[in-house]
Amino acid sequence: MIDSQNASSGCGGGLNPADLLVLPDRQRSLLTLMMRQPTPFTVPELAEQLQWSAQEVSATLTEVRQLGYVTVDNDTYQVKLGRRTPRVQPKRQSPRIAAVWDKLG
Repeated sequence: MIDSQNASSGCGGGLNPADLLVLPDRQRSLLTLMMRQPTPFTVPELAEQLQWSAQEVSATLTEVRQLGYVTVDNDTYQVKLGRRTPRVQPKRQSPRIAAVWDKLG
């Protein structure tokens, strides 16, 4: 089993969809369900949807909360999405454009 504490390079910063790929099955199933619906869930609702016991849901929620992927407010849980940092590479200048600028001065 993969150590979920090391699953994300940005622990505590929220869930990046790519993080789902390296999470254990139970955590991935829970978070995928929660991401599909924007409203917060209670433990009984999650247990019913996943067909797990309330104890299994609570234990998995504790794990993903420690990773910073879920927030809790008044006994309801919601996925906390992280910011996606795009990898932008500098655009290379076209040789034609460079030639125009050379001629212009």
